[in-house]
Amino acid sequence: MPLNDILPPTEISDYFFLYLTMAIFFLVGGSFFMLKYFYNKKKKGLRYYLKILENCDFKDAKKTALQFSYYGKGIFTDEQTNPKFLALEEKLKKYKYIQNITAMPKELEEEMITLLKEKRENHV
Repeated sequence: MPLNDILPPTEISDYFFLYLTMAIFFLVGGSFFMLKYFYNKKKKGLRYYLKILENCDFKDAKKTALQFSYYGKGIFTDEQTNPKFLALEEKLKKYKYIQNITAMPKELEEEMITLLKEKRENHV
């Protein structure tokens, strides 16, 4: 008497295991290369960020203050320039949050330029 609730045995093609191993190989290989790409992605160095800050447009005070604060945290990490940067960042805070400021004061602009020159001379 045959059982009706169980399916009869099916034929597995000869290429099933080949397709299965190829699929596993491509999944493992693809994930390996994706991880290798993301972990070995070239990070931009100190020179790149210094160039961005040196080419700031000092006529737009808000954008300059935001760029200097954002990129400066990664650049000015050593003991020599960090206190100077923190003092300068405190002065730049008021320019980051005001809507319509057109020009950066000359003394702040000169202070930013001297800090960038000092960093470039000492570390690059």
